Amino acid sequence: MEIHFTDVTLRDGLQAEPSPIVLEKKLALFERLRRCGYARLEITSFVHPKWIPQLADSAELCDAIFKRGASTPKAGAPPMEFMAFVPNEKGLDRLLQYRIPWASAFVATSAAFNQKNVNKTVDETLRELQELGTKVRAEKRRWRLYVSTVFGCPYEGAHRLEHTLEILKKAADLGPDEIALSDTIGVALPEQVERILNGFLKCYPAEKTALHLHDTYGLALSCAEQGYRMGVRRFDGSTGGVGGCPYAKGASGNVASESLLYAFSRQNRMHSVPFTEILKTIEHMATDLKLTVHSRLYEIVRRGGKLYGV
Repeated sequence: MEIHFTDVTLRDGLQAEPSPIVLEKKLALFERLRRCGYARLEITSFVHPKWIPQLADSAELCDAIFKRGASTPKAGAPPMEFMAFVPNEKGLDRLLQYRIPWASAFVATSAAFNQKNVNKTVDETLRELQELGTKVRAEKRRWRLYVSTVFGCPYEGAHRLEHTLEILKKAADLGPDEIALSDTIGVALPEQVERILNGFLKCYPAEKTALHLHDTYGLALSCAEQGYRMGVRRFDGSTGGVGGCPYAKGASGNVASESLLYAFSRQNRMHSVPFTEILKTIEHMATDLKLTVHSRLYEIVRRGGKLYGV
């Protein structure tokens, strides 16, 4: 199976920004991200604006993308899937108004983090997810389940392996089309990835498993490599490494999309990655949108260097 890459800049990347980006600029960023060659974009979250005001324009954004033709690819552009996050059935109803083939949802292995995030217990969330999954399938859409705090929680710390695998087994039993093991605060270690995958892949297929890594301690690439060696081929990132977790102070953004793609390209696991377009997009994010980027590749080029080996 080829590597399948999801860029989460427009959702996970922007939700932690101190102030919202206006719709016109967000649409321009969407168009730039489409030229970066990613397999899928997670474009927004249908969550109440009170909780994440940075994504309060989800309906307006999707109107522009799907009802005004912005989702139509330009000539020569590679095909791309779209996904949006839904916190509950009401959010799913809003998503279903648009031609968005993928819905993403959430549960945490941590009781405290789950309560803080969606104001429900883990078991309550799992019961709601069962109903949500049934509705997604009835509407002939597909759904991804993010399982957060798999590798560590800002409130409860590390969990016992048995506890983590118990929650992951319950998540797998819901039958989502994809499960993203999420390192919410960027604390995962490669050997931890190995231990958790060793257990999880006994109840869920590797080809439907994704790794959603943050890079707080600079270990995300090592963790991705460990996942790849164990059969995982689905990975997430945010362009320029923007973002963070609004419920976890100090956590840095997702692993930079370009860093993962560069590592895979250097090992001949991916080909024809449009690094020029990606770097132009990061420059736009840093200079025009004033976003805080964490991109080693961009810094190399900004200082006059060239990317080695690609």
